[in-house]
Amino acid sequence: MLALAQAGQPPVLDDPLYQYQWHLKNTGQRVFGDTLPTAGIDLNIGSLHERGITGKGVVVAVVENGRIDVAHEDLAANLFARDSLAPAHMCSHATQMAGIIAAVAGNGKGGRGVAPEATIVDLLAPGASNAPPPRLYNESLGTNRPFFTPYSGSGEAHRDVETRAGATLIKSAGNGFLAGHQIGLNEDQCRDVTRGTGIGCINAATQRKHAEAQVITVGAMSAFGKKASYSETGSVLWVSGLGGEHGYENAMTGLAYDTRVFNPAIVTTDASGLRFGNNRDLSDMEPRNRLDRGGESEIDPTGNYTAQTNGTSAAAATVTGVAALMLQANPALTWRDIKYILATTARKVDPEQGKIDFDGLRLDDGWVTNAAGRAFSNWYGFGLVDATAAVEAARTHTLLGPLRDSRWLETWALDTPVALASTPDPVGAPIVFHNDVAIETVQLRLRTTHKIPYGLQIQLTSPSGTKSIVLPALTYLKDLDGGSFSIDLTASNAFLDESARGTWTLQVIDIMNRLPRSEITSWELRVLGRTPPAPRH
Repeated sequence: MLALAQAGQPPVLDDPLYQYQWHLKNTGQRVFGDTLPTAGIDLNIGSLHERGITGKGVVVAVVENGRIDVAHEDLAANLFARDSLAPAHMCSHATQMAGIIAAVAGNGKGGRGVAPEATIVDLLAPGASNAPPPRLYNESLGTNRPFFTPYSGSGEAHRDVETRAGATLIKSAGNGFLAGHQIGLNEDQCRDVTRGTGIGCINAATQRKHAEAQVITVGAMSAFGKKASYSETGSVLWVSGLGGEHGYENAMTGLAYDTRVFNPAIVTTDASGLRFGNNRDLSDMEPRNRLDRGGESEIDPTGNYTAQTNGTSAAAATVTGVAALMLQANPALTWRDIKYILATTARKVDPEQGKIDFDGLRLDDGWVTNAAGRAFSNWYGFGLVDATAAVEAARTHTLLGPLRDSRWLETWALDTPVALASTPDPVGAPIVFHNDVAIETVQLRLRTTHKIPYGLQIQLTSPSGTKSIVLPALTYLKDLDGGSFSIDLTASNAFLDESARGTWTLQVIDIMNRLPRSEITSWELRVLGRTPPAPRH
C-alpha cells in the first residue's frame, strides 16, 4: 500500500530502487548501465500515484510458462492467491513481469510497479480459477516464427472477438529483429538475409495472435527514445512500451564495449534470494552491474531485485500497468476503448525515423500519417504509451459503441500476378467496400502460387490512399515443404479512423524478380470498426 507522510499529505516515495526506475520517471539520472537515459523517455506517470491512481481494484492475469514468486516481499500483498511454492519452482521471468506491473509502492522495499495496487493473478497458481474475472491479460511470451500460419478454411480466423470474457490481451511483439536465436539464426546470418538494409530479420506479423482484434501487440523502446535493438516490427504493432537494453556496466563485466549491452534495462523484482533468478550467487554468474552482484551488492544484497530485465516482454508489462491505471479511472472501458485511448494518446517518438529502400523498392516508410490524421509506424505502432494522457482521456471518454464487423470480403480479381519489383506501377488486386465504417483495425488473408516467400513484399492501400507495408521484402521467411505461400491471418493498424468505404488494393511484389510468374489466387479483407459520428452542421 502507499504509505502516507501524515494525514492529507502525498504518499512517501520510500521505495529505495525507485530512483533507478527510469521507465517510471526519467530525469536523465544515473541508473544501472554505462549511459545516462534521455530525460523524458518514460511512461509519464507524473503525479498519478500520488493522486491515488494506482490500479486499485483492477485484476490483471499474468500468462507465463512458470510461477510467480508468491512470497516475494514486494509482490505478495498484490497477489490474489498465495500458496506454498518450493523455491525451485519460482520463475524469474514471471516474477519480473509481475513486478513491472504491480510491485507494491511505499513499503520501503525494492521499487514499484506501474500500477502498484493492481491485483495480480498467476494463472498457474492453485485457486486462480476463483479469482474475479481479469480485465487485463499480460502475455509477455512469444517465439520467433520464420513463417506465417498457412491459409485454412477452418474458420479459425473469425474467432478473435469477444473472447476472454471481453478482457484485453496485451502481448509482446517478439525479440527477433536482429537474430532468431530460437531457430538458430545469429546476427551475422540475419544481416546477410536482410542484405544489411536495416529491415528486421523476423517480422511480428508472422505471429498469428498479433493480428487478433482483442490483442494489443507491443514493441519495445530503449531509454533513449529509439526502438530497442531486438524489438520486432510490423504493421500488427499497436503501441510501444519501455523495454530497455541489457543494463550491464563495463566496470563490472570487463566485456568488450557494446552500446546495446551497456545501455539501461528495467529495474524490477526477481526470484527471491541468492540461489535463483537473474541476480544470484552462483559460480557461473559474473557480476553484471552494481545491483546484480548477488550478496556482494552494496545497493541491495538480498538478490530479490534485478536491473537486467528487458525485451518486448518488459515493454508489454509496462503497457499492461498503464491499462490498469486507465481502468481504475474508468471501469466502463471495453477492450476496444482501451486500445483506442492508448493509440490516440501515445507520443510520437523518433520522429526522424528513416525510410528504407532497396533496389528502388520502399521497404519501410517510417512514420506515415493516414487520411484521418493518425500517425503510424511499423517500428512503433502509434507511439510510446503516455500514462497521464491515457488516464485523463479515460476519465472523459465516450464509449465507442457497438462493434461493426464486415466479416470476410473476397477479391473478384482472381489470378492477379505477383508483381516483379522491376515492373513500374505493379498491378494490385482490388476489393470494394461499400459501407462507411470508421476503421479500428483491418485484417487480411492471402493465397498465392508463389513457392519461395523470401523476397516477397505485401502492401495494402486504403480507399483514402494510405499505403501500409504489411510485410517488407527481405525478412527471414521459410517456405513450408515447397507449398504455395499463403497467410491465414495478419493485420494492419495503420488505417485507424479512416473510412473503409471504397476500393482497397493489395499488391504482392517479388524483389527477386523470379520467373515464371506466380499469382495471387485470392485475398480477403475484414474491417473492424464503428459507425462514424454524424457530421457537424
